[in-house]
Amino acid sequence: MPVYLPSDASLPDDHHLAITWDDGRTDRLPLDFLRAKCPCAECVDEWTGVVRVKREDFAGVGLKSLEEVGSYAFRIGWSDGHDLGLYTWKLLRRLGDG
Repeated sequence: MPVYLPSDASLPDDHHLAITWDDGRTDRLPLDFLRAKCPCAECVDEWTGVVRVKREDFAGVGLKSLEEVGSYAFRIGWSDGHDLGLYTWKLLRRLGDG
């Protein structure tokens, strides 16, 4: 499977993160959906893989910060104060496929 890299990321509105990939594809990901897909150990049990959060828990959540981590992920700071998850390029691309 090829590895795609983001060439741009923006907030087209208060409810979506748009990611443009180096192959020209753009994904518009709902913020509540992204917040519920946080891969950190607080949101996903690290032993069982059970997801501890639900999308409906994050209605109206906003994005406070978007920081590139190395050359493989974004750390997203959320308006609910959460900022622990690293959203890898592979994860974000897969979420855009859904």
